Amino acid sequence: MYDVEVPRPDFVRRTWMSLEGLWDFSFDDDDIGLSKRWFLDGLPEPVKIRVPYPFQSRLSGIGDESIHNIVWYCKTFKMREDFRRARVLLKFGAVDYKATVWLNGKYLGEHVGGYSPFSFDITDYISYENTLVLRVEDFHGDQARGKQDPRLKPSGCTYMRTTGIWQPVWLESCGDAWIDRFQILPDVNSNGFQLYAYVNGRINGLKLRLKVFLAEAELINLVREVRENPLRASAELPEVCLWSPEEPDLYTIELFIEKNDAILDDVKGYFGLRSIGVVNGKIALNNKPVYLKFALDQGFFPDGLYAAPNVEALRRDVEAVKKLGLNGVRKHQKPEDPRYFYWCDKLGVLVWEEMPDWGMSLEYKNLDNFWNEVEDIIVRDFNHPSIIAWVPFNERETVSNNIEHRRFVEEICLRIKRLDPTRLLVDNSGYIHVGPTDVIDIHDYSGWKGYKHFKDILLKRVRSLKTGEPKELRVAVEDFKYNDQPIVLSEWGGWGIKGFRPIVDREVMVYGPPVADEYEFLTRYRGNIKAIRECEPLAGFCYTQLYDVEGELNGYMTYDRKWKVDPEQVAKVHRAIGF
Repeated sequence: MYDVEVPRPDFVRRTWMSLEGLWDFSFDDDDIGLSKRWFLDGLPEPVKIRVPYPFQSRLSGIGDESIHNIVWYCKTFKMREDFRRARVLLKFGAVDYKATVWLNGKYLGEHVGGYSPFSFDITDYISYENTLVLRVEDFHGDQARGKQDPRLKPSGCTYMRTTGIWQPVWLESCGDAWIDRFQILPDVNSNGFQLYAYVNGRINGLKLRLKVFLAEAELINLVREVRENPLRASAELPEVCLWSPEEPDLYTIELFIEKNDAILDDVKGYFGLRSIGVVNGKIALNNKPVYLKFALDQGFFPDGLYAAPNVEALRRDVEAVKKLGLNGVRKHQKPEDPRYFYWCDKLGVLVWEEMPDWGMSLEYKNLDNFWNEVEDIIVRDFNHPSIIAWVPFNERETVSNNIEHRRFVEEICLRIKRLDPTRLLVDNSGYIHVGPTDVIDIHDYSGWKGYKHFKDILLKRVRSLKTGEPKELRVAVEDFKYNDQPIVLSEWGGWGIKGFRPIVDREVMVYGPPVADEYEFLTRYRGNIKAIRECEPLAGFCYTQLYDVEGELNGYMTYDRKWKVDPEQVAKVHRAIGF
């Protein structure tokens, strides 16, 4: 359907050029690069790094796990002949954490946040031969960093750091007016959708052409004058195929900016016709109840850390979810590369996309930076039908006794609901829920104690939402008003299997005593699934986890994606119990 090597399969501009590959690279431990004008005079005695892999990773060609808080990149490149159009855009998928950018010695700007995309219009600065320079700061201090461990040697459930470029870098070419982004709001009830197209540049006298295809058959071809920005257009689909994990049908969309019969810009993307909501205390996909069968996916790779070794590795992780008889993932503490979400869209895997809030204090001084990053991530990922929920926070216990922290969480949640009212919101995953949430979720790793104990604990946690008792098992603040939200067990399991060791130098971490072999794993798994199914208020589960990460050895697979248990046997457990 698409060339998935493109940086964003959901937003493809016809003329683009990758800047990945070998760059010059230098550490700047003494922070002298600015005063020495490295952005003008070049990097002193640089080494080569393979972009987009962080220097801590083996695939970067450096593989240095020691701490370096300031690094520099330099790339020389020539413009292709087909870029001789009006405007040239420079785009970064993600650079962790604070990036300052120069092109041909000219300052372009800076960006703060390690997970959100950013771009520059470089038309006035680019030549045939060019030098692109980045200075990156990443102190791993009071900042949103997800599961990255600031300590020299990570341990437990935090892992090796990622500094600098870890997603694609590329150029795009367009005309004097161009499509900055578009949003599709599907309407299942009316068998149609609403388009919001955001146009940059000179918009006078423009027309927008919209084409929609299903399996290459053209369904819609309409033209609208650009009289407002964003331009809004609605259309009814003559052929209706709802997107679901069982039938993940996608519509192709093509947008053209035209003026005087000339095409100034064209982009290609896709969308799925689906709805997500709550019906009678259960999560509903396309107005029908759907039971969530998820695995926790943290997005780490042994050779690339945050950066997958290739696009096929992203696809294989999604395919593994399907092999297990699951229908989704909780993308934990890492907004992922958009190409991962493409495969979720294509293969039919539901996603809770979680923001990387760990590492950041919930003090007001951090609110604007965090919101800017959250907003950019949601805007980027808005059109992925697989994403059904946003999760801005994970396990922030201080909200129960610190009013500033609680207000921080509440404010971000309210802004998310204003930005995207079409999806579910999970305010503070696991504990402690504070109020503006569409779903209540629970984290409980006591299942290793057996079926009866696990079922009893789960029922008590559910009861605490309604009665406040028992206090020690509460999953919400004391004044929380339960309003029949769906309840999901979004972390459980976490078991190790004896005989497996980390493939990197880390201490072992699992939940509860490890089982003897995969057969004992399946015995324990069957009992826990039975307890979950008999806890009728639950609307789904998420097992920890899809694969091991560094020393945390509790995956269905090892860190290098080798099965520790037969996925067909796990899927059989799900089928036997009616999931």
